[in-house]
Amino acid sequence: MLTRCLCHHKPRRNVDPTFLPTPRHRTDRARSRKTPQGTFGLDATRTCGDSRQTMDQPLAYLQTRSQGFLSGITCEDSLIPGAILVTAAYDRTRFTPALFDDLEIPSPKTLHRAVDKRRAEYLAGRAVAKAAMCLLGHAPDPVTTAPGRAPLWPRGLAGSISHARGRCACLLSRDTGHGYGVDTEEIASGRSLAAILAETLNTRERAIVTQGALPAATSATLTFSAKEALFKALYPQVGRHFGFDAAELTAPPTGDRLSLSLTTDLGNGLASGRRFDIHHRLSGTHVLTWLSVPGP
Repeated sequence: MLTRCLCHHKPRRNVDPTFLPTPRHRTDRARSRKTPQGTFGLDATRTCGDSRQTMDQPLAYLQTRSQGFLSGITCEDSLIPGAILVTAAYDRTRFTPALFDDLEIPSPKTLHRAVDKRRAEYLAGRAVAKAAMCLLGHAPDPVTTAPGRAPLWPRGLAGSISHARGRCACLLSRDTGHGYGVDTEEIASGRSLAAILAETLNTRERAIVTQGALPAATSATLTFSAKEALFKALYPQVGRHFGFDAAELTAPPTGDRLSLSLTTDLGNGLASGRRFDIHHRLSGTHVLTWLSVPGP
C-alpha cells in the first residue's frame, strides 16, 4: 500500500484502501450494546440524521476522554443507507502515548518507533472508527492493520478511514457487499497544488477545475481526494493498485457531488466509461469525499 505525502509535494497513491471485507453477511437490525458511555443502537437502514441525541453520546464520551486531542467529533449524514460517517479534528500537539490507553485503542508494535505525527494520525483515525462502531451498535473491537497499513475490520463490517493534517474521518457499514471509500485532504496551495495538477490530473481535468463556482484550488483538491476515495472503494474488487489516470473528472464539481469516470478497464465488471458519483463536503481548510460501490 502506498501513501500520499503532500508535505513533500509529490502525491502518491494513498494506502488506506478499504480492506477487502469479510464474506457477505445479511444486514440485520443492529443490536444495542452496553458500553461505558451508555447504550447505543442504530437500525441498519438509518443514518446519523435520524436520532441526534443517540448519536451524540459516544462522540461526547470520546471527545472528553481525549483531553483536547480530539474536537468537533460529528456524525455526518452519509447519504448512504446504513452507513455511518464520523468526522473530527485532532490536535497533534495534544497527543501523548497515554491517550491510547485512555481511549482504549491498542497501539500496534509497528508504531512504537514511529514519530508522534504518525502515531497521532493513527490514533485519530482509530478513534473515529471506534465511534462509528458504537453508533452502528457494534462492539468497539480493535481495528488492526494489514500489511501495507490497510485497516482490518472486525467480522461483519466494511469501511474506510482517512486522516490529513488535523482532520480525520471514518465511513463504516454492516453491509459487507459494498466497498467504501472516504478521504479528507487539506485544500492545497503552492507546491502541493502544483503537484496535484501535474501528477494526478490530466489536461482535460486541469481545464475543468478552472470552471464552475468553486475556486480552482478547491476543485483540484476535491478531484484528487475523490480519486483517493474511489481507489479505496474499488480496491477490494480490483485487488491491485492503479494510478490516478484510471479515472477522470467529467464536469466541474457541484455543491455536494462530483463524478469520475473510469478511463481503463479494471476488470471484475469495472469497465472503462463506468461513472461514479462521489459525495463531497467542504469544512473550512479541508475537503471530504466519500462513496460506496456495490460488489461484483
